[in-house]
Amino acid sequence: MISYLFMILISLAAVKGQYKFENCGTASDVIQLTHLEINPHPMKIPSSVIFSLHVDASADVISPIKTEFKLSKATWIGNIQVPCTDGVGSCTYDDWCVFCKTCSCPILAGKQIMNMPMEVSTSVPTGEYSVEIRLTSKTGQKGFALS
Repeated sequence: MISYLFMILISLAAVKGQYKFENCGTASDVIQLTHLEINPHPMKIPSSVIFSLHVDASADVISPIKTEFKLSKATWIGNIQVPCTDGVGSCTYDDWCVFCKTCSCPILAGKQIMNMPMEVSTSVPTGEYSVEIRLTSKTGQKGFALS
């Protein structure tokens, strides 16, 4: 089994309204992130937000695809991992297709937009967050990395 690594560095500061990503994968990776959108941007808290990942897959990626999220918040003492609470935070899901109900599965070869809606409540503090996402498939394909 091969792990896919996705890392997204998103500054979710509602006041600043800034975010960025970088595709850190290699040219041979099966899944390439080509664009990231957060709508609405800048985010308002509380609100419904859609994270749209524009990807280009060079081959089909068949489910189940184990998905591990590691969410960290930057603080004055360093990055602190956000625990998994009610399915939000640093969580593990047995299958990406179950987690991302709005995504098409299996992930087919070609260009796709994966829309991931999320409710952002007032309990989510503003600030800079980094997200590391690892997808593990039985097919042996490689993914992409973001930061």
